[in-house]
Amino acid sequence: MPKLSDHQSQDTTKMLLIGDTGAGKSGSLASLADAGYNLRILDMDNGIDILRSLLTDPKSGYSKESLARVDYETITDPMKNVNGKLIPAKATQWQRAIKLLDNWKTESADFGPISTWSPKDILVIDSLTMLSNAAMNFVLAMNARLGQKPHQSDWFDGQIMLEGLFQMLYDEGVKCNVIVTSHIVFIGEENGPQRGYPSALGSKFPPKIGRYFNTMLLAKSSGSGVGIKQKIYTRTQGLIELKNTAPGKVQPEYPLETGLAQYFKDIRS
Repeated sequence: MPKLSDHQSQDTTKMLLIGDTGAGKSGSLASLADAGYNLRILDMDNGIDILRSLLTDPKSGYSKESLARVDYETITDPMKNVNGKLIPAKATQWQRAIKLLDNWKTESADFGPISTWSPKDILVIDSLTMLSNAAMNFVLAMNARLGQKPHQSDWFDGQIMLEGLFQMLYDEGVKCNVIVTSHIVFIGEENGPQRGYPSALGSKFPPKIGRYFNTMLLAKSSGSGVGIKQKIYTRTQGLIELKNTAPGKVQPEYPLETGLAQYFKDIRS
């Protein structure tokens, strides 16, 4: 029987990092590369330019070696004009993303399946919001209805695909760290207030997503102009429920620039 002291959560983190657009989710990854972790990013948003900017800015304070620890694969689909309406020309995003998780092999890197990665590696999916769109487009394409309004069954099929992915990521056989970023969607509960959840397909599915991750943190901006402050929160904020694996060790909030690296350090202390 395994000892609880040897539980894999001591070495690996499976995290949902949620926040509004511009809150700093992608940029916050810089501190992890600086701390010596290898980042392998599924870039579904085509929006990690901020990460490169931070890691190459001499004023940021990040080490020169940090940039070499980041590998990425941008996965998008082209659009086409059909009677004035822009729709996907094809739906390959989902298949390409899953293929990389099964065996990350590109023209520039060969990392193998994520089941062979170590606790010094971090799989980043940026973002769940766009991955959800990719799943839906795949379902629609399979039913020869790409670009059309989804049927009720399409929502269900897309959710099943995402749920299968989450089950794979949280499996004990995956020893690497996982960070999935997501925008926030507010959903009203029956006879209750709206609450913030990771943005995915439909309104019934987002409240279930958190069960597949042992950590759920919030990136949030406050203020404006030169006085803007960006932080990472580890404890529930208003209508957004958060969780972490070491409440007695971690801080309620961290500065965005160093927050993720400090969080990883604190929970492993």
